[in-house]
Amino acid sequence: MQALEKADIENVFFGGHDAATTQVRGYQNYDISDNKIIAINNPSKKRPWTDTKVKSEFWEKIFNNLQPKSYADFGCNLGYYVFASAFSGVFSTGIDYNSEYIHVCSAIKDRHDMQYAEFIETTLASWQLSSRKYDLLTVFNVIHHLYNRTEKYLEMEPLITDFANKTSKAILFEVPTEKDKKGHKWTMDTGYSEQLFVETIERIFSKHVRIEGQTEHRPYYLCTL
Repeated sequence: MQALEKADIENVFFGGHDAATTQVRGYQNYDISDNKIIAINNPSKKRPWTDTKVKSEFWEKIFNNLQPKSYADFGCNLGYYVFASAFSGVFSTGIDYNSEYIHVCSAIKDRHDMQYAEFIETTLASWQLSSRKYDLLTVFNVIHHLYNRTEKYLEMEPLITDFANKTSKAILFEVPTEKDKKGHKWTMDTGYSEQLFVETIERIFSKHVRIEGQTEHRPYYLCTL
C-alpha cells in the first residue's frame, strides 16, 4: 500500500479549555466534553475545505433527515462525525487506515465514556468482508486516495461496490474534482476524474444527488439504494 498522508494529531489537547474538555484542532476542529461536542470554525485559512462548523451543519441536516439507527464514517480522521452521531444515541463507527487517528479517537472516546462510539483500524478490502451494514455511511474525500493508489482498487466499480455493500440505505460521499488543488496532488496519473466517479455511482445506486460542497471543487454526492 502506498504511503498515507501524515496524521494531523499534533493539536489535540486533553484538558484544553478546562479539565473536562478535549480540544481538537487540525483537519477537524471541535471541543468535546462528557455531554456535548461543539464544532469550531477552522482557525487556518490554509485549509478552506476543513471548516468543521460549516461542514457539520450540512452533515447534521442529512443525518436528521435520514434518521439512521446506525452510522459509520470511513476515513474518520479525528472522529468528529462519529462522536456527534454517538451523542444523539446512534451506535456509530469510525474507520481509518491510519493507526494514529484511531489511537487518538479511542483515547477521546475513553476519556469521555462514549459508549455509542467505536473506532476500527482497517482497510476497506478487509472491512467489507464483514456482513455488518449501516443505515448511513459517510465517505469524505477518500475515493481519490483509494482509486488506483492503494489496496486492490485499480478500477472504480469494485471500489464503489464495496462501499455500497456496507450500507442499507445511503452513502454521503465528498469527492474532489480534477481542479481541486489538494486532490490533484494525489490523483495525478491515476486516471481519476469526477466524471468517472459519477458514471460508476449511476450504475450502482438507484438515485444520487450532487450537492455544492465547502469549496467549488469539493462537491458532495448523496447516493441512495
